[in-house]
Amino acid sequence: MAFLGFDHGTSAIRFALICANGTLLFEIPRPSAGAMEKSRLLKVIEENLGIPLSDVEMACVTYSMGDGISDILPIHQVTNRGVLNTSGVGETTGAGTKVFDILLEAGCPAVVLPGLHQKSPADRRMSFFSHQAGPEKIGTAYHACKAGYRNFILSDIGSNTVTMAVVAPKILGAIDACIFAPGTRHGPLDVAALRKIDRGEISANQAFSMAGAGSRLDVISLFAAMEISALDVLMKDYKISNYDILISGTGAENEEIFKSVSTLIQKPAEPLGKWAAAIGCAQIAQDIAGGQRTIFEMNVKV
Repeated sequence: MAFLGFDHGTSAIRFALICANGTLLFEIPRPSAGAMEKSRLLKVIEENLGIPLSDVEMACVTYSMGDGISDILPIHQVTNRGVLNTSGVGETTGAGTKVFDILLEAGCPAVVLPGLHQKSPADRRMSFFSHQAGPEKIGTAYHACKAGYRNFILSDIGSNTVTMAVVAPKILGAIDACIFAPGTRHGPLDVAALRKIDRGEISANQAFSMAGAGSRLDVISLFAAMEISALDVLMKDYKISNYDILISGTGAENEEIFKSVSTLIQKPAEPLGKWAAAIGCAQIAQDIAGGQRTIFEMNVKV
């Protein structure tokens, strides 16, 4: 039996295959995947997996913001790949679209994971924002739960920074990069960015895509720590004072960021690494194939 997880990340498309031999991991940079013909990309994916996609028992797919669906649905029942539209979501390379369509056509059972948005089963106050987290962050949180964590704040630090509060089996809410903490590439729009947009110099999406802190790791660490501290308020409102701090994404593998965040919040953080989303999605696929019908209070309609 083989179960596939697919993380449509900002910088790379990451895959995790859970099979009898363990967990196989590989990634394809988004620019490389976007430049390939679909037939060539399919061949690269299957060569890395070591099996044809038709042999996968269940796959779990993430795509863009995942704000067009609120249930976990079979891939053939999803319209517009599960998004309302693709504007305002950062740089478009076509890589995620090609991989989604490859899995749609592969013949293996696959489900599409929603993102966290206004129709999601989170704290109703957090639905003030139209978008909180992409579907790959749901996969990361699921991997954390499978690793034994129950109550935690998870900060995924990379091209984006997205921080999520979880009291399993419920996701309380999350804060996306466009609202608060910048990643290396994406971030919130300040007054200078708004003025450029008003002058017609750049689009809002371009501003978001250029608002990251780049190599300023001190900036990334500071604001990630502040975002974690902000969600501490939400956890305490649920009477949760004893919880874990988890860091995923490339920030968990960057020693400077990881140590700095831990120092700033004055609490040791635990690393999950950049593969957590893909592995979590594979674990979701495995559990859905085994009969599970809710994931973080989202209904599985297969």
